[in-house]
Amino acid sequence: MKRIIKFVKSVLKKFVKFALKHFSSWKTVRAKNKGSGYTYTGRDMPDYFSQVRQNYHELSNPFHYYQELVEALVRLDRFSIVPLVDLLSTPADNQRLLGLRHDIDADPITALRAARHLARYGVAGSFYLLHTAIYYGEFYNGVFVRNPLLLEWVRGFIVTGCEIGIHNDVLGADLNPGVDGSEAFKTELAWLRSLRANIRGTVGHNSLPIYGAENSEVFVGRKLWSRKELSPKGNTLPLESLSERLLNLQYEGTFARPKTKINLLEVRAFITEKEKASVRSEHWMKKYLLDNPYCDWETDYQFWLIGKNQWVAAGRFDGQTLFEFAIGIDRLIYLLNNLPEGSRSVLNIHPAYIRG
Repeated sequence: MKRIIKFVKSVLKKFVKFALKHFSSWKTVRAKNKGSGYTYTGRDMPDYFSQVRQNYHELSNPFHYYQELVEALVRLDRFSIVPLVDLLSTPADNQRLLGLRHDIDADPITALRAARHLARYGVAGSFYLLHTAIYYGEFYNGVFVRNPLLLEWVRGFIVTGCEIGIHNDVLGADLNPGVDGSEAFKTELAWLRSLRANIRGTVGHNSLPIYGAENSEVFVGRKLWSRKELSPKGNTLPLESLSERLLNLQYEGTFARPKTKINLLEVRAFITEKEKASVRSEHWMKKYLLDNPYCDWETDYQFWLIGKNQWVAAGRFDGQTLFEFAIGIDRLIYLLNNLPEGSRSVLNIHPAYIRG
């Protein structure tokens, strides 16, 4: 009997290795830790980045575009470029505050390149790792397996001195069968801090039409309005399931705040526009950034890079409204130069848009 069991285990082990090699884009990678006998399963990164390159080919700017942007930003007069943790502080006299937000949805390599470039200028940038992204790791039957390359990338960000945060996708993680999204978030927060990453804040991934809630709403006190905690698909949403205080998190960088008065009919209409929820839709971006039916913003202005030399500018200050769509870098710098004193702004840059 023992021989039969041993034989069956041997056959199963060989089958798993064969399946991983021939029927998926996954491979087994031996841990780099000296003396470790553990193995990890991780995505075949060359194949992954080939897919990223294909997906963003029509949208991506060359990296020197980002370099030119940084050079222009450091020349701005009466501007303080600060990490997002400091963006809501009171600006000094005649100053304007600007935060550089990098949501790492798909391309950690270009993000790290950007962090190193900012370090050469002594510029504060904020970089947010998406814990549900393929480059980060994936779930297998409820068990999360990190990409073995992730450790090297995180250490690279730490060396640059940039601000590191989590691109919070608790709602996305929670959709995996058998996975508690809130617990998954806490696990990754603890792991990143174990590497000496000084995680002080988060920014939410995706938007309310995608999940039925903003990811920022998973934190206590950040629910945007009182409602049944159900997504459009009927599953329970883990709203207000995490305490920023207990997790020693100082800010939520989406900077969404509840409206003083909410029109639920308008909110429902906006939620049903899920198919139209695109950063490259002028109508949708104006609605989301300027005329949002379910939240206001704690910052005054937002500037989003959405494609090849295309930006969206939106915000309000002292009763003055700004919205411009698909503007180029020259117009962007002009608008920044003419922002009112005391204003707080965010440049939202996805590194995949500067990877060309």
